[in-house]
Amino acid sequence: MLGYGIALIAIVVLAFYGLFIYPHQRARRVARRPFPEHWQRYLTDHMVLYRRLPPENRPRLHRHIQLLLDRVDFYGCAGLAPNDTMKVMIAAHGALLINGLSPDYYRNLRSILVYPGAYRVREQVLDGDVLSHSEQERLGESWQEGRLVLAWDTLSVEAANPDTPSNVGLHEFSHQLDQIDGASDGAPPLASGDQAKHWQQVFSEAWQRRRRHPGGDSVIDDYGATSPAEFFAVVTEAFFLQPRPLAQQEPRLYDCLVRFYQLNPGEWPETAATTD
Repeated sequence: MLGYGIALIAIVVLAFYGLFIYPHQRARRVARRPFPEHWQRYLTDHMVLYRRLPPENRPRLHRHIQLLLDRVDFYGCAGLAPNDTMKVMIAAHGALLINGLSPDYYRNLRSILVYPGAYRVREQVLDGDVLSHSEQERLGESWQEGRLVLAWDTLSVEAANPDTPSNVGLHEFSHQLDQIDGASDGAPPLASGDQAKHWQQVFSEAWQRRRRHPGGDSVIDDYGATSPAEFFAVVTEAFFLQPRPLAQQEPRLYDCLVRFYQLNPGEWPETAATTD
């Protein structure tokens, strides 16, 4: 019996170490690694938002990139083999969203599937007793079980374009933030009940306005009107890509995003020079 008790205690101790202590120790070691200079040059040359990010924010971004690269498995699809710089570019978009937050916001993210371009998905649609099939062309997806799917050509082109109104990387990573609690409902984890209540009111009103008034000169893409989850993803894109117009058109919404992300892209420089 004594031997059984000792073995049971050892199992509990090892499980506790593996679940709680080792991951934090590993994360600290990863975060202390120097961020390779050629990765910095690559991001400077190919990612507009990296150039716009204030220099004092970049060390934290670098740490979060390395943590994501350590935690997440990348899989190439349709013949693509993601190389290190591709992985860094993808991870940089996820890291940018949590630049003011904790890397634990991606604790559920396990894998990223990368296609060379748009890919087709076959879906089953049940309408009453009728089951039909359809094919959709997609650029990205986010799954609650911790999986992202991205089209590399779209992500890389949008990352380098200073005038793009969309960014598939920001869009899909924001879905992961939304899905932390298991529900894709446009409400990521917030700091307090009061903040959550305020968020719900402001976002609901802004979403309903977008549904009632499609098109126009809004920087919030019409796709955001399809559901609260897509609205959160679309306004996140606008928050980083077109912060000043968003702040003018939806000041309360913009303020909610500033408070959640703990960032204010409207104060960042609009343009930044590339390296020679």
